[in-house]
Amino acid sequence: MAKLPVSEEHIIAQFGPHKNYSPKEGYEGRDEPDQLVKTHCCFCGMQCGIQLSVKENKVVGFEPWMEFPFNEGRLCPKGVQRYLQNNHPDRLLSPLKRVEGQGFVPTSWDEAMSITVKEIQRIQKEYSNDAFSVLSGVSLTNEKSYLMGKFARVALKTKNLDYNGRLCMVSAGAGNKKAFGLDRGSNN
Repeated sequence: MAKLPVSEEHIIAQFGPHKNYSPKEGYEGRDEPDQLVKTHCCFCGMQCGIQLSVKENKVVGFEPWMEFPFNEGRLCPKGVQRYLQNNHPDRLLSPLKRVEGQGFVPTSWDEAMSITVKEIQRIQKEYSNDAFSVLSGVSLTNEKSYLMGKFARVALKTKNLDYNGRLCMVSAGAGNKKAFGLDRGSNN
């Protein structure tokens, strides 16, 4: 087994444990949720059931949803760890721009959008609309993936649109089909 770069206690202190591995009495100092919100995982077409632990309108963990008929409480690694992304300390919450000699510095949304639009227009004028390509990913919901396609075709007017599922999910499905006779989610 690979050695973790930090202790398990450090990981639990920083990100919290996954409740399916926690003791029944819970961990001391853990955020106790105000409510459990039943929803579904959005990372693939399986749409597995999941219960989000919410405290003060912030997701602090999850609970298996054992009664959900498809996945019966089981989740793949993407579903298990998704809630950690929203509150990760390294997540960018405002735009940054590169300033010579200073690196990246905070800027306003208006300035960031203005710079972005001008650069897109400049590049398209010089090289054509197809100078841009858009790569969508499996961590987007179905609705966000639809909007990504609309953004590429309507806003950028590019025909260069792809999705990492061709490289990721297709091979996972083929592997599951060969190993288990089923090309469905890897949570079962």
